[in-house]
Amino acid sequence: MLTELLVSLADTTLASWLRQSSIGYPLISSAHILGIALLLGAVLILDLRLLGITHRGDLSMLAPILSRFAAGGLLLALTTGPLLFSVQPAHYLANTAFLLKLALLLLALLNILLVHRLPHWQALLEGQKPTLLLQVTALLSLLLWLAILLAGRWIAFV
Repeated sequence: MLTELLVSLADTTLASWLRQSSIGYPLISSAHILGIALLLGAVLILDLRLLGITHRGDLSMLAPILSRFAAGGLLLALTTGPLLFSVQPAHYLANTAFLLKLALLLLALLNILLVHRLPHWQALLEGQKPTLLLQVTALLSLLLWLAILLAGRWIAFV
């Protein structure tokens, strides 16, 4: 039933317009890539800093700014992604790379939720050094977002 509902997205006016427009799909795709760039750029900088690989900048000042950039990029990617999906939902639902990307995205979102609920995160924002737990979540974040990027590119080749 869910699959049928998702496949029916291809019949919407917006999906039809995106398929027929010479600029609609490229603009939405570009916005999706911009969202990914904002998200990954901020996440990579923050995660590398949490891991101690880079040492520039006070984490209590960097973390809120980078988190906002990452959230903005995530919001843009999560808004444009379903629009891109609606153009060919049956194709994407049969694409193992796309399904892998969704599974990895769910794990990455759960990791974000976990980090922001940890008292260690609040302590970091108050100027304390990152704990081992935050470093583990940063490493997991780094690996997940890079895997999501790889799976996203892999979609075109499956």
